[in-house]
Order: sequence, then C-alpha cells, then structure tokens
Amino acid sequence: MKKLLFTLIFVASNCCADSVEMLIKKGQLALQQKNKTAAMQHFTQALARDPNHLGALFNLGAVHYYAQEGYDALPFFKQCYEHNNNHAPYIYAYAMTANHMGEFDLARNIIEKHHGAEPQNSEMRTKLLPIYLRNMDWYYASKLCRVDDLWWHNEDLRNKTVLLDLSSEWNGLGDVMQIIRYAKHLYQAGAQVTAYVRIELIPLLELCPYLAHIVAANQPKPSCDKTYSITMDRLTVCMHETLYAPSKNVPYLYADHSLSEQWSTKIKPDQNFKVGFCFQSTKMRDYFSGAILPGPRAMEADQLMPLFSVPGINFYSLQTGENAQVKQLCTHDNVHAFDHLDAAGAFMDTAALMKQLDLIITVDTSIAHLAGGLGVNVWVMLPHAGDFRWFSNRSDSPWYPTMKLFRQIKQGEWHDVIQAVKSALEKITL
Repeated sequence: MKKLLFTLIFVASNCCADSVEMLIKKGQLALQQKNKTAAMQHFTQALARDPNHLGALFNLGAVHYYAQEGYDALPFFKQCYEHNNNHAPYIYAYAMTANHMGEFDLARNIIEKHHGAEPQNSEMRTKLLPIYLRNMDWYYASKLCRVDDLWWHNEDLRNKTVLLDLSSEWNGLGDVMQIIRYAKHLYQAGAQVTAYVRIELIPLLELCPYLAHIVAANQPKPSCDKTYSITMDRLTVCMHETLYAPSKNVPYLYADHSLSEQWSTKIKPDQNFKVGFCFQSTKMRDYFSGAILPGPRAMEADQLMPLFSVPGINFYSLQTGENAQVKQLCTHDNVHAFDHLDAAGAFMDTAALMKQLDLIITVDTSIAHLAGGLGVNVWVMLPHAGDFRWFSNRSDSPWYPTMKLFRQIKQGEWHDVIQAVKSALEKITL
C-alpha cells in the first residue's frame, strides 16, 4: 500500500492545462494528509475538465483503493492500463487491485503478460504464488516456492531429532495450528519432533502426543539433526499430493480433559442443537480516519442476527463475554457468552468448549483452524477474495474433513453467506 501511495505522488502525466495540473497537485497533497473529501473533490474536478487525464484517473483510483473501495478503484486503474499498458505503476495498481478484490484470473493474466510465470520481481512473485496455489497449479507454484529442503517421505527419519521451526513472522496463530499437522507426519516417520513456536501456543501444543518438546520462539533454537522451517505456502506445495482427498490425520489438536469436563457443566442441559460462533478476525486501520475497523474476513455482530431466529438452537460465543458486540448479541435468549474465556491459556478454554458443541460457525480466523484440527464440525464463512488455502470454487476443505465452506459472491457482502448458513441450519434442525 505504501508503494502505491509513493507511486501515485510521483506519477506524472503530460500537462493538459495548468488548472487541471494544479487540481491534481492539491489532490495529491490532500491524499498525503489523509483528507479523503478534499482529495476526491480535487481529482473529480480535474477529471471533469479533462475526462481522459491519466493523472486524475489514477489518483481517483488510489483514493478509492485506500478507502477499501476496491470495486470503485478498479475501473479507474483499468482505464489507465488500457491507455498505457507498459507503464509500471498502471500495471501494478490494476493487478494488485484485481487480486485484492478476488479477481484472481484477471490479476494472473496481467502479471504473467508483463512478468511471465516466474517473475524476477519479488513482489510480483509474492502475489502470483497464492494464485497458483489457489488453482492447484502445482507446476507453476513449485517454480516460485522451492521445498527441496523439506522432508516428505524421501529419507529415513527414524530416531532422528527434528526441529520444526514455525517462528516466521508470516505464521499467524491459525497458520501454526494448520502447519503443526506436519509434525505428526514426522512423528509417524519415526522422528523425535521439537516445535519452535510462539509462546502463547505452548499450552495447547503440549497436549499433542507427537511432539517431544516445545520451545518458545523467544528462546534460542535448540540443535537437532534436522531443521525444517515452514510457512503455509511451503506446506501446501510440500503436501500437495495429499490434497485431492480429505485428510486422514484429524484430529491432531486436542482439548484438555479436565477443562472439557468443566465446560460440560456450563452448557445448557437441553436437547437443543449447540452452535459456537465467531465473527471477528484480524482488524485493520482505516487509512483516512485512523479508526480500527473489521478486516475483510470479519463481519459486524448484527450481521449474524438472522441465524438466531432458527428455532431449536442454543448459540455460544467463542469470543469473550466482555466484548461489547458479544454483549449486544446476548440480548437474545438463545445466545450465551462467557467472561474470561481462555484464562487458562490461549485457546485452552475455547478448545474445551468446542468439544461440547455440535457445530462451530466462524469467519476465517484461528478459531476455524482450531475447530478443524480438533475434528469438530465447523462451517467457515469466507470473503470473496479468500485465502489460497481454501482453494477455488469448493465447499469443502481437504485439510479438514469436518469443515464446510460458505463463500461470498461479491467481496465485502455477507448477506448471501448468512442466508446460506441459515438455510443449512434450518435443514439440520428440522
């Protein structure tokens, strides 16, 4: 995003009229100052005086892009690209916005046209690899993501010590929960596995019998016979031959037995269907206002309201009851929440609670991976521009056999997803 802003400030177009050029300069200054209203006003006035002015078109696209209005930004960048499809800023802006909005085929075509299938440009490689992975184009994906250094049944690991390094900054909590399955494969091959992970995940991973040791990533790395550093893209390429059928290695995450017994007493002892829910994910900062907003994978609490009208269901929040939006939902008699969730350690209560429920409904966040790894039934609501790990145009996941996927038709619009989830709930509670 910073690169795009830097580009738009210096993108120059031939002067059609001093007044147009001055308006564009004023608009760029307003954009730097994060004044959306003024920037829009100046660029719109410039475009009114010269409808084909590339500077005005490009900068209007940039304002919409920074306002998270990708569908509005795309036509402006497209016009610039069609006028001059060899200009690097136009190529970059058009491809990146298409990718951001889930128009992956368009983004792929643009990048490959100008950079080929194996770009030398590191940023283009970073954008192209997930597109290949999403489409299961393993030939091209393997060109951009080498995994020759990883084990996959290609050598004898019996009695070898293996360090599984998951400390990369690219690995979020959910990524680690998904990748840790690799340790189980190493264990089954006879290795003694040490996981090197973020400290908050240690209590949960200590319950995994296939891990000999767990070391916090703020400690020195232990010495082992083998070390494998893995991120989600590398795991996907490494294990791609297994992704044509549901995984047989689930569960590979576990809930604490004593906590599970405690949580079994906190669930209403009736015959109603029991559903856990999560609507929040990674947040984002609005470029113009600085406000913290839900990210593209999250939704507002009130968007879940239609689900609560389905009879015969008790809903349990997997987010703490102190959360203001969760409190709002608890005004419904069939919606329940708990204060101080996970006081025993990250995800410890959540895992134990999940094991008491019939179904988890969640957005794409670590909750989805925890549920999948535990082997509990989980429905995941995905944005249109979903992560590559969920692949394309499918409602199941080969990673998690108990998972069902519900996808947005258009980026940012959850209504159709919620209606599809509600319809599916009604069928299983008849």
